[in-house]
Amino acid sequence: IRDPQFQSQTKDRLTSPEAAGLVEKAMRDHFDHWLGHNMDRGKALLGYVLERMDERLRRKAERDVKRKTATSARKLRLPGKLTDCAADNSDGTEIFIVEGDSAGGSAKQARDRKTQAILPIRGKILNVASATSAKILANQEIADLIQALGCGTRKDCRPEQLRYERVVIMTDADVDGAHIATLLMTFFFQEMPDLVRRGHLYLAQPPLYRLTAGTKSLYARDDAHRAELERTAFKGKKVEVARFKGLGEMNPQQLRETTMDPAKRSMIRITLPGEYEERMGVKDLVDRLMGTNPAHRFAFIQENAARLDEEAIDA
Repeated sequence: IRDPQFQSQTKDRLTSPEAAGLVEKAMRDHFDHWLGHNMDRGKALLGYVLERMDERLRRKAERDVKRKTATSARKLRLPGKLTDCAADNSDGTEIFIVEGDSAGGSAKQARDRKTQAILPIRGKILNVASATSAKILANQEIADLIQALGCGTRKDCRPEQLRYERVVIMTDADVDGAHIATLLMTFFFQEMPDLVRRGHLYLAQPPLYRLTAGTKSLYARDDAHRAELERTAFKGKKVEVARFKGLGEMNPQQLRETTMDPAKRSMIRITLPGEYEERMGVKDLVDRLMGTNPAHRFAFIQENAARLDEEAIDA
């Protein structure tokens, strides 16, 4: 080969077009023949190549974000819709991921400005379990969430760099709210598992009903809790029941005393099992319910629908 061209000064790779043509001619037919007789290994190789492509695109996008951040501002860039807390460090702080601008407005008025931050999200976020890395990075709601938390994702996730001690998912106490919470939990399970494993993720428990009899008012999380209060605290009394259509219907004082005040609220901590085998069971469940194959979800519904009917009858 005359005038050979190399990749770098170390000359560890020949890049001459003439050499590439010779190698292709020598290898192509043999490689095609090998692929035709080794379909499983060929598919595995294709999967490996696609994973590497996704990883390269992810790293390129992250480098672009870091470059823009470094050149456009000296301080940390945060999403414009984030209402941050005033505390200088993460100790005792929490960020509420709130469904919708309406609820976000009430939450901003109800919060403790020193320790509580509010990040409203618009509707149902992307289902990351069935999306490519490029699509995840291109989603604005997810980008805002990653930027607000400041701890990175996947291999680059550093829980010690989390900007808040607690991350609280706060959605409406209805089916749509439960779906949004499920999508957010799927995001944290896939993109920030160490954050979940260390106990930073919580699920708020807003009330669905307000029960009033005379001057006495109590809040119920769901239908079962409402029935329990009617049998106990309001036994024999005429109860006026008001149903909240969403967090936005609650005034700031109600939202604070029922859902945001640490002295009065109740929350569920979301965790992951410590043992590898148990974590694989969780991963399998997430893949079945949130993955790309709808047949798995249909089978799960068939298996569990009867149990729901029995629980409804018992209630």
